[in-house]
Amino acid sequence: MTVAASALVVTTTGLPAVAAVDSYPNEPSEAAASVLDSTLFQEALAAAAYSEAGSVSNAGPNEGNLNVELLGSELVHLGDVEVRLDEILDFGQLGALASRSEASGPLDAHAISGLAGADGGVTLDGETEDFGKATVDVLSVARLLGVDGLTDEIVDQLLLEAGAGAAEVKAEDGVILDQDGVGGLGQYRVADLDLTLHSPVIEDAAASINDIGGTIDTTVEDLVNENLDDSALTGLFDAIPGVPTPSITVDSNMQENLFQSVVGEPITSANQLITIDLSTGQLEVHLDKLVDGPNEGGINALDPNTELIDDTTYPLIAETVHELMQEITNILIGAIEDSLNSVTINIAFTDESPLGNLDVSWSLPLADAVNGNFPEAVNNSTGTMAPVAELLVGTINTVGPALAPILAPVYDLLISDEGDNIFELLINDLKTDAITVPIRELLSPVFDVLSEVLSITINRQVTTEGVSPTSTNAEVAETSFELSALSIALLPANEVARIDLGNAAVRIGGDDGGSGEIDPTLTVVPGSVAPGQSTVATGEGYTPDSTATVQLVDPEGNPVGEPIAVDTDSEGGFTTPVPVPDDAELGDYTVVGTDDTTGEAAEAPLAVIAGSAVCAMDPTLTVVPGEAYPGDTVSVIGQGFPAGVPVVVQLRDAEGNPVGDAVTVTPDEACGFITDLTVPEDAEPGDHVVEAEPEDGSEGAEAPLEILNPDTNPECTNPAITADPTVVEAGAEVQVTGTGFPAGVNVVVQLFDTEGNKVGGPVTVLVDEDCGFTTPITVPEDTEPGVIIVDAQPEDGSEGAQTPIVVTENTGGTGRDLTASFEKPTVQQGEEQTFYASGFEPGEQVVGVINSTSFALQAQAADAEGNVEWTFTVDEKLDLGEHQGIAVSLEQGDSASATFEVVATAGGADNGDGGLAATGANVGILIGATVLLLGAGAVMIKRRREISQAFATAMGRMSDDSKSV
Repeated sequence: MTVAASALVVTTTGLPAVAAVDSYPNEPSEAAASVLDSTLFQEALAAAAYSEAGSVSNAGPNEGNLNVELLGSELVHLGDVEVRLDEILDFGQLGALASRSEASGPLDAHAISGLAGADGGVTLDGETEDFGKATVDVLSVARLLGVDGLTDEIVDQLLLEAGAGAAEVKAEDGVILDQDGVGGLGQYRVADLDLTLHSPVIEDAAASINDIGGTIDTTVEDLVNENLDDSALTGLFDAIPGVPTPSITVDSNMQENLFQSVVGEPITSANQLITIDLSTGQLEVHLDKLVDGPNEGGINALDPNTELIDDTTYPLIAETVHELMQEITNILIGAIEDSLNSVTINIAFTDESPLGNLDVSWSLPLADAVNGNFPEAVNNSTGTMAPVAELLVGTINTVGPALAPILAPVYDLLISDEGDNIFELLINDLKTDAITVPIRELLSPVFDVLSEVLSITINRQVTTEGVSPTSTNAEVAETSFELSALSIALLPANEVARIDLGNAAVRIGGDDGGSGEIDPTLTVVPGSVAPGQSTVATGEGYTPDSTATVQLVDPEGNPVGEPIAVDTDSEGGFTTPVPVPDDAELGDYTVVGTDDTTGEAAEAPLAVIAGSAVCAMDPTLTVVPGEAYPGDTVSVIGQGFPAGVPVVVQLRDAEGNPVGDAVTVTPDEACGFITDLTVPEDAEPGDHVVEAEPEDGSEGAEAPLEILNPDTNPECTNPAITADPTVVEAGAEVQVTGTGFPAGVNVVVQLFDTEGNKVGGPVTVLVDEDCGFTTPITVPEDTEPGVIIVDAQPEDGSEGAQTPIVVTENTGGTGRDLTASFEKPTVQQGEEQTFYASGFEPGEQVVGVINSTSFALQAQAADAEGNVEWTFTVDEKLDLGEHQGIAVSLEQGDSASATFEVVATAGGADNGDGGLAATGANVGILIGATVLLLGAGAVMIKRRREISQAFATAMGRMSDDSKSV
């Protein structure tokens, strides 16, 4: 495996862990780093500060620098939509970022991405603002991906602002280092991480706050009117002759002050998670506050592969919104006391007569009056009432000390706990209906969509190793380690795209990149086509059940058109059309098919000739592939047919009878066509012919097609099942997926313990037309910790399949640093292999599971140092290719895993025991034998014994001297 560093990984065929560049697959070590990268173009983007190094040909150090302007113009695909990067990503705020890679020896490599230093180096150190930010337009992404649930009425802007990440990975003398002592191997840096949304609902809440202020004014006026002792107030002036009883009114004008106290500036929750700005309608979720790292390192000291957004995110945010709304209540209540000078008690003395008018007014700010600060009265009296008014004003200006005790009870009520309760109930009632409920209802669909569109991982790490990366034996196996500071998956359920910020990776201890066990070949039919036509490429001998890339190359060696990603079948084969562009020059081209697993390639020549030359040919017909099972689809390729004249393509049996429906296709202007033809499900096995006849009666052509017996279809005759998850707690549900079963047959799925006793009840499922099924099955609540078998048996008595799963007391894990490794990174069939695991508690029970060709390794107690080991024989029934070993604690549920590869021997393998060679999946075979020997009536009597024996056979993979270390 090679290493890479990528910040943007956008594919339509699935997401690699971190983009692997495979630049130096045949060299012992390599390093790569970048700020941004993409596997879409089959090469790293130089504009994304990409650098790489290979220990033999390009040891480095090599550097790459970020070019934001060039990067933004790159085209990427989100599902079926092609967009420019800068339509979904804003890189304009990024700082001066760079990367540096060096591979100085087979066991020494160094990769770093981060800030470009003044001395030309690259560093992770620096102020947060120096790194800058990259902004993902989540709303645009959601709509481009066709995700429903967000309208402009709910949210019209949704941005994820990520402080540019940085990462460093270093290997010295075969050991991958942990430079900072936190977060696992390597080190990383992530700056701020904020989700910013704008919503009309939040903006409208500002108007609701203003309305709340008006309602509070009204409530204050009512409270003063109800609690002010009017008689005591007017009684102060009874001794003045000729003065009428004054009118008293209350006027509260706190609304603007209250409004500004909440809307005037953003408000941040006590836990620092949310900031809301009601004046702009903007809400920020500070995602970095969702996690706490050890050693007070926060977001930059998290465990490897920490998921930032999960099913606990929205409840926490919703609770924070509730707390924030309570904070708004507290702010408003505090602002009421601070604004009581905006509450005035107006006393007016008025009287009209023919000889003059009495007009004296006195406006008292409530807070000032209680504190002994009184304004002077205003006298606008005229005529004969002027002397009376002067006497009244003089009295008013001296009566202040007597007035304070009258107003104090009202003031005390407003600022007392009782007053607080009155206003809190009022405000809570108003804000719940006008603010809290609408905002919480807003966030619910936002985070439903967010969890569907985004998956955010901090400190994303991927390790592939033959031995532990800290082992002194690193030189005997290849180890790679990939680190992304911040990884954002878009539409994670379908793995449409991934954005990685700040990446570094190394691979050490590799050999000379030998060819392994595959021998790819490639053919193309037809071998000559005109521009605008297609040929069909057929590959054989590639890595089975893997992927390959097909590329058309012009006579100068330049790629023509886009690379074509294909899946290989269980035999390592594939078939795919290869189009030639309309504007292709005539000449000798090459079709290259590269195995994505090993990097090995095969090629086939293709002549691009003039359309007139194709039209000059006699009609020819080719069917690819030349044999098929019922239900399969083949490609029918015609050349030399009349251009524009419809051609009827018909499958016929050996007697000339039509089989299935005909297909009509029109040759292009270069006299050629390619069309699909599906073999009917009820087609009889045997020799058939595909004929193509032009509708104008001109000469046609035909080609042979052999219909194979469906009973021999390996897709339906090699049953296997997988279980997800493989480690569960009692009471949990397991998803069982089957392949290779007979189509249309019912399969009974049943759990068994290692003694062959049934665990819970069976589940019956119908196999679909593609020979597969998926069904859930529940592990009973009372299941004891340990290994149990998932067994799938067809009701027609044909071969079934099994796989082990592990039941633990706790699948949450303890956060321990468990490790696992295999003694040999590659092993031939017939040889022994040893699986090691460490980091457990002494005496703790640990079980092992080998996946791919699944079987279990018996439970062991960890030794005094917390180590366990299992030794087993790799026989010929353990499939060629990569296998994973998982060591699971039965008590804690946490685990460690590692992989190894099985390769074939020159003459095959012989396990030498002459018995059932420990397949771990022989239950169906044993049942079949029992049916033949004892009859169907005896099957259930023997069932426990058979399953127990099959499981014991799986356990028999371990050598007799297996032991814990």
